[in-house]
Amino acid sequence: MNTEEKYTDNFRKLLQETKQYLNLQKEYALMDTADKLTVILSTVAIAAVCFVLGAMILFFLTFALAYWIGDLTGNLSLGFISIAVFLVLVLLIAYSKRNAWIIQPLARMMVRLFVNKEEKNNEQS
Repeated sequence: MNTEEKYTDNFRKLLQETKQYLNLQKEYALMDTADKLTVILSTVAIAAVCFVLGAMILFFLTFALAYWIGDLTGNLSLGFISIAVFLVLVLLIAYSKRNAWIIQPLARMMVRLFVNKEEKNNEQS
């Protein structure tokens, strides 16, 4: 074999290895995306179930509390009005703290999910 054929053969091998590497990287990216989507969707599903159950619990507890306050004050309407005022205050507080209670934790979860794994992979290389 002359040197030109060796170079051509080496170039073909290099091209084949590059194609295989790119295919493996594509498969890895797909698997990593599927893994991250699974985490996100399972988190959303758990949050939805907790939200629905929590809303039902809150509904019945506030209903019972409104009746209890109504019995204490002797005026059922006053019990329901006091619970409504309390819930409006809770809503205003939650709205004012939405950044710290909702947005930042979600952002941290996304950063942990997408960035930290990539940094660990780069450190291991």
